[in-house]
Amino acid sequence: MRAAFLFVAAVVLASCATAPPPVFVRTDGRSINTDPVLSQQFQLDKTVCLGNREKADLSGVTVSGGGLAGAIAAQNRSQAADAVFVGCMAEKGYMLTTADKADELAAENAAVAAQSQRQTVAQAPKR
Repeated sequence: MRAAFLFVAAVVLASCATAPPPVFVRTDGRSINTDPVLSQQFQLDKTVCLGNREKADLSGVTVSGGGLAGAIAAQNRSQAADAVFVGCMAEKGYMLTTADKADELAAENAAVAAQSQRQTVAQAPKR
């Protein structure tokens, strides 16, 4: 039984180690990495959203009994706080993806932003 548990734990840890890290890309497709102004704005936005995440994680009722119910409640709180963080970042113009998909998503976002700009110009009243 113990050997089976250790095997499952090793497989889970190995799968976590190979997963690409999560990253944020801008919804307008502009690069956070190449523009110092956008990089600084990203750091400010991330700091604000992490603060909102911490407030969400600290609010509400806590389960103080421990055990399985306490562990499940803590996991649910953590997931809810993560959702607050991702939602805050979305409000500020960022999308969460994985590092291996970031360039593709940024290119798609840039194309959508360019199309939106063309439509806005086309719909502008003519003088």
